[in-house]
Amino acid sequence: HASAAALREALARGERPLPVSSLYAYAALRAGCAFVDFTPSTGARLPALDELAREQGLPYAGSDGKTGETLVKSVLAPMFARRALRVRSWSGTNLLGGGDGATLADPERVVSKNASKGLVLEAELGHAVEGGVHIHHVPDLGEWKTAWDHVTFEGFLGARMTLQFTWQGCDSSLAAPLVLDLARFMALAHRAGVAGPVPELGFFFKDPVGSAEHDLAAQYASLAGWARSVGAPA
Repeated sequence: HASAAALREALARGERPLPVSSLYAYAALRAGCAFVDFTPSTGARLPALDELAREQGLPYAGSDGKTGETLVKSVLAPMFARRALRVRSWSGTNLLGGGDGATLADPERVVSKNASKGLVLEAELGHAVEGGVHIHHVPDLGEWKTAWDHVTFEGFLGARMTLQFTWQGCDSSLAAPLVLDLARFMALAHRAGVAGPVPELGFFFKDPVGSAEHDLAAQYASLAGWARSVGAPA
């Protein structure tokens, strides 16, 4: 995983040193294609694959598309921080069906999802909070997902308050336009000669590669500025 040369040698010997998501990334980069990881899997986030992308002059981006509960968190968490409302706990329960729900019913696979969903809070609030995210597979829901969040916070002189919200959405309808936009932006980056990670596409992801920014407004400003700069005629 440390270098492109070592990875090529291992694959030539018939070894399979990569998870499936990273094999997809390797195949895409070897084929001269930009790569986007819309899942919380490893994908292109290995030194060997980063080196290969730069060798090939190809952009890549990821990871874990931000379509629901975390999208709301990336708007609300900066609000709490900027108003000096100290969040004490933030607990979420997610119900979902479809392929995503079936995949996340696997205890091992759900670990990376929960990790990516939790990044925004500590990054934007500046401290850890109690609570966590619980994901439940409900096949009857199909493509629909529901997230219920319960937030406790303190205001002036320690006054305790609570926020609750429910997010219900169609997973496919939320994700599809992001995938289309990402394909267009990656084509733009490829034409502009961008190689390696594209942190400006963090607007679309829970765990943006190459960036520690999670505030949705700041991410959008970065994306818009980048798109104007790479899309401008020379």
